Amino acid sequence: MELFKNVNIKWMANWWKFLIASALFFVIGWFSVIQRGGFLFNIDFTGGTLIKLKLSEKPDLDRLRPILEQKLNAADVSRYDEESKNQIQIRLKRVKSEEASEFQHLGNNVYNTMKGILDQDKATGLDLNRVGSDQLAAELRKTRVLENMGRIKADSTIEEADKQYAALAASVIDFRTSNGGLITSHDQLSKVDGLPKPAVDALRQAFHLGSFTVLSIDSVGPKIGKELQDKASKAVLFSLLGMLVYIAIRFKFAYGVGAVLALFHDVLITLGLLSLFNKEISLTVIAALLTLIGFSINDTIVVFDRIRENLRIVRNETLDKIIDKSINQTLSRTIITSGLTFISVFCLWLLGGEVLDAFSFVLVVGIIIGTYSSIAVASPIMYLWFKYLGTAKEKKVLKFA
Repeated sequence: MELFKNVNIKWMANWWKFLIASALFFVIGWFSVIQRGGFLFNIDFTGGTLIKLKLSEKPDLDRLRPILEQKLNAADVSRYDEESKNQIQIRLKRVKSEEASEFQHLGNNVYNTMKGILDQDKATGLDLNRVGSDQLAAELRKTRVLENMGRIKADSTIEEADKQYAALAASVIDFRTSNGGLITSHDQLSKVDGLPKPAVDALRQAFHLGSFTVLSIDSVGPKIGKELQDKASKAVLFSLLGMLVYIAIRFKFAYGVGAVLALFHDVLITLGLLSLFNKEISLTVIAALLTLIGFSINDTIVVFDRIRENLRIVRNETLDKIIDKSINQTLSRTIITSGLTFISVFCLWLLGGEVLDAFSFVLVVGIIIGTYSSIAVASPIMYLWFKYLGTAKEKKVLKFA
């Protein structure tokens, strides 16, 4: 399938325009990095704690921020995911130590602080939105609701009774999880599969409903964060060097230089745009960058392979015209492949939510930049290398405009 037939675009005649455009995007993005004083790193790399909570009502961030800054030393309090889900995330500064007890103490401190802000007027006692399965089963066991209903006979063993109460508690926990981790009314418990009305009444008496729940607490110590940052940087660098070695062997060194400099171009511009659009760099972003590198090099190799093939067939044309012809011949394939991939990742960016936002953003931007660089950056660099830095033998074989 070909989208374009008899294409005759003079790519190489405008190589300097493409490189100026790339330099402009680079300057814009990296001006943001310099102005910001560096990249905005996720706690994966900086160390610290990220707490995600779900509230029963729309969060009042203007009220929460100063209190959490004062009591928890929170660095940032912001919305998380879709606004209708009433979720927030609290970013705390680096943890004092990497001991598990320190993280647990921090989690309890966060819960107690939020309870003091949101639930200070509510009844004391157990919170159904926080209680675990074992504790819930134990509290239900105290009510003897199943014995009163005749579900547990007088001659049943303790183990048999515990098993039934554990199943009942598990049903409540599963319902709470499927409800986004937060039960907002005791009446909702009537929807729990297999939970009888007397058990609902028992839960109503034994538990109050907190107006928030802690969805997750992710903590990374400073030592681990630094180690992850070093490993991520090496992963990207070694992948680029590996590409250079492979293409230099598979084609020629000039091809490798063009391909790898184009990959550096893709990564650096994407990083600049991440800073410009205030996106965090996390482990998932590094994974997206590595995916981008693989996708971009694939397009570049297709173009280079056609250039090498045409060099053997067309011997009376200059190198710039052969490159133009090769790019035009592979243009339909490039647009179809990149276009279909772009549609997929664009949908992921629109519908993937906050968790996948930075990851999908890198892929959306990266596919555009990677496709552009395979055509307008890698080939011109390869051409200029042959023309000005090529060996005498290469210059003798190749013809230049």
